[in-house]
Amino acid sequence: MKNASKLRDESRGSLEFLAGGGEMGERIRAYPWSKTSLDDPRTWPQGLRTALRVLLTTQHPVFIFWGPEHLCFYNDAYSRSIGPEKHPAMLGAPGREWWGEIWTIIGPQIEQVLRGGAATWHENQLVPIIRHGRLQDVYWTYSFGPIDERDAPNGVGGVLVICTETTQQVLTERRLAAERESFAQLFEQAPSFMAVLRGPEHRFELANPGYMRLIGHREIIGKPLREALPETVAQGYLQLLDEVYRSGKAYTATGAKYSLQLSAQASLVERYVDFVYQPIIDADGSVSGVFVEGFDTTSRNLADIALQNANRRKDEFLAMLAHELRNPLAPIRNAAEILARTFPEQAEPYAVVTMIRRQADQLTRLVDDLLDVSRISQGRIELKQETLNVAPLVEQAFETVAPLFQDKRQDVSLAPSYEPLYVVGDVTRLVQSLVNVLTNAAKYTDRGGKIRVHTRSSADDVFIEVSDNGVGISAELMPQIFELFVQGDRTLDRSEGGLGIGLAVVKKLIEMHGGQISARSEGLGKGSTFELRLPRAPAPVAADAQAASANASVRRVLVVDDNIDAADSLALLLGLEGHQTECAYTAAGALQRVSAFAPQVVLLDIGLPDMDGYEVARRLRALPTGAAMTLVALTGYGQAEDRERALASGFDTHLVKPVDLVALARILATPPSA
Repeated sequence: MKNASKLRDESRGSLEFLAGGGEMGERIRAYPWSKTSLDDPRTWPQGLRTALRVLLTTQHPVFIFWGPEHLCFYNDAYSRSIGPEKHPAMLGAPGREWWGEIWTIIGPQIEQVLRGGAATWHENQLVPIIRHGRLQDVYWTYSFGPIDERDAPNGVGGVLVICTETTQQVLTERRLAAERESFAQLFEQAPSFMAVLRGPEHRFELANPGYMRLIGHREIIGKPLREALPETVAQGYLQLLDEVYRSGKAYTATGAKYSLQLSAQASLVERYVDFVYQPIIDADGSVSGVFVEGFDTTSRNLADIALQNANRRKDEFLAMLAHELRNPLAPIRNAAEILARTFPEQAEPYAVVTMIRRQADQLTRLVDDLLDVSRISQGRIELKQETLNVAPLVEQAFETVAPLFQDKRQDVSLAPSYEPLYVVGDVTRLVQSLVNVLTNAAKYTDRGGKIRVHTRSSADDVFIEVSDNGVGISAELMPQIFELFVQGDRTLDRSEGGLGIGLAVVKKLIEMHGGQISARSEGLGKGSTFELRLPRAPAPVAADAQAASANASVRRVLVVDDNIDAADSLALLLGLEGHQTECAYTAAGALQRVSAFAPQVVLLDIGLPDMDGYEVARRLRALPTGAAMTLVALTGYGQAEDRERALASGFDTHLVKPVDLVALARILATPPSA
């Protein structure tokens, strides 16, 4: 018994329980405990010794409140959670003196344990403490457990606090929760439709109200796409989702048609959607689902379709309008041409004939401009590019507008360049552009006014400038001068008008040639200047010096047109040129006349009442002599597809009414193919 008692006394006198512990171990060992109620550490009770051994040997934050004074012990790990206000001065001091800001929280918990009550457990508890000069919201997960001591009241000598600061964790979880809530609100309130599909079956996990509206509020959550929306399978959407899930690559669609059945009895309803299938990629790089997001664009697409249909109907109307206008124009212009060759230039009737020719030409240009606006806007004009000398282009345009200049007795001067200038372009379209600009100058310049046409160049460009001293352009109108249907104010004394489309057509055509058109004016009554700029081209290597036109040989020409005036006037006009002509007014009549008359050239109208000109052309080509005939489509329809269809039907060329007599003369001058 004496040996056992001696061993206990030696054990009580040992300080091994205070070994280690880093900085706090040294501080605990150096602390003047003899001046406290605990006295010399060699006399400390076994329960405190055991708790301190745990405190100093663990890397976890540990704190001890000991005895009725709640004397404070803590380790290095715990010291990192408090500021300089408490560490290291708090060691060995009464806890209540140092934890006043939180004593209302922890005091009752400590007392509960000291009274022999149950240990406490607190997870992510807000316990604000003063550190680094201010009261901070700090969150802790901690437990208060008893330190057994037989001689203490209730057998509990102190409280062992094992704790972890979880402030960052709590704040992160709250931020994530707020983000999830924000995303949930965005998901629910977004104007777009959204859905989350999981797994290879594309099972619906989430769908926002926008998506539910799109599909008619079906029960889809938890169901695979094939079962939830079976009609999408045949439309290819399941295949698209499979590919996104397999490849991990997003898929985007615009204006995609989607047909759905809102109820079992209802018929399919068509919708249009813009959407993206975005793969959901997990941390390991695998695809776990597809996020669907998009907009119902049905209204927009239906409006676009309606606009396209309206444009198509407009084009059809313009084509028909042009046809109906060109049919009466053809005999009018033919008759004017016949009369011009009948009356001497000095006779008074010749002036009337000239007026008819001029007005017919003007009306023809208006019809052409009207159709060109539609064709250019749809990109349906193809330029026949070649290297062109600018001077003949200007002269040809000037000759076209010359009757208008002469009628208004305007002083027009040409100032050509001293050197030949070349551009690459379509001769017809460039002349058309120059005619429009010159006509515009003539219209808006008073009788007896001055118009000047000047051609010049730089190293890279050719400039054609048309200046006048006419009505000018107001500052308000200048920014819109090249827009469609824009005109200056008309007055009662200015009958020369138009549709306000000529300059818009010129702008588009010049831009198609890589050039620009600009206008300038000092204001109303001060004239205006229009400048066309075209890229300069090098002179052709071998200019065609033998371009002189030859006299047309005499041809046998059959004119086929159900418009008797148009057919007879054209035949009479060609007869004046020395050609042998006959007329037919039906398809059947044309086919009958071919064998007897044996025409070398057939001018064939397309819109015949008994059989269209395309079929007549095919039948003529099938004749033994068909290959030797030159077939010319002569029609009021001048769209690109009309020209293509004519050539495909066997025609050699396609001319628009009223016929271009110069172009027709070239055709008649060309020897027929063998």
